[in-house]
Amino acid sequence: MTPLAFGDTDGQPVACYDATAVTHSASRMREVSSLMADTLEEIRRDYFEARTGDPGAIVAVLVTPVQRDADYGLVFVAADGPLGGCGEASMFAAMLVLGSRPEVRLETGAGLITARSSGEAGIVLTMPLGTSRVDVAEVHYEGKQLQVRTVTAGGNVFAAVSAAELALEISAAEAHALTERGSALLRALRAGAPALARPNMLLLTTPVNSARTTSAVIWGDAILNMGPCGTGTCARYILAVEDGDVVPGSRLAHVSPFDNAFTASSVDGDLHGSPDRPIQIEISGRVTVTGGEASGRPPSGTSFVG
Repeated sequence: MTPLAFGDTDGQPVACYDATAVTHSASRMREVSSLMADTLEEIRRDYFEARTGDPGAIVAVLVTPVQRDADYGLVFVAADGPLGGCGEASMFAAMLVLGSRPEVRLETGAGLITARSSGEAGIVLTMPLGTSRVDVAEVHYEGKQLQVRTVTAGGNVFAAVSAAELALEISAAEAHALTERGSALLRALRAGAPALARPNMLLLTTPVNSARTTSAVIWGDAILNMGPCGTGTCARYILAVEDGDVVPGSRLAHVSPFDNAFTASSVDGDLHGSPDRPIQIEISGRVTVTGGEASGRPPSGTSFVG
């Protein structure tokens, strides 16, 4: 495995490693993390321990893809182990390998991501085709009934709760309270809410106003996402359409507590129909490299397919 670069995507610390030289026998990308567990653990230790990387960072790992029409496979590693998906780390990896190509295709466990440059360090991702399904449950917590909605997006399962229901303000000044109370709620939802899909991320939301909304994403071992969260942006877009706050196909600005923003829109603009209707979302953000090499070339020993 080879570290390629370190940096951030709209405020979220990220890194990228090349593990394409490591062979695997996966028939689906979802199998790669378990089949390459030793390599991913080596990468986790190298970045988070040997290099003392930011404990809230997410590492994109380039691997050999399973699909023939993909340029690379992509898996994700956080401080506590593999992660289902990450839009920010995907943007970072895409920027490193795009070069002069018009687009690059990254195969993830959730499906194929297509990435293209938007100029000036900007990256646009067409996220994997998913479902617009929103499940709703009433959960008793801290002496009150909370409405919790679950959405699956980009390999992660989000439990979405209005910040107002917890009397929380989504701002940098409230980062400690967001992290502490959000983490406690996420643990409670994972442990005692059988009516919900098991969420691995919490999305604390505010109302949409003029096609703009602010959210906080909490995950892992009490981590508050610094960036807007790519998969969280997809989840928030689905909820905004469900609520009638955004017209399908129009744009939504999704802002983190630290004022970093992604822009999202649905690709086809047609989200009407059954509760499980398919949806594909496009998100855009900006990448900054702070260390390593950003050559714009494929990792050594790797060739593009197609």
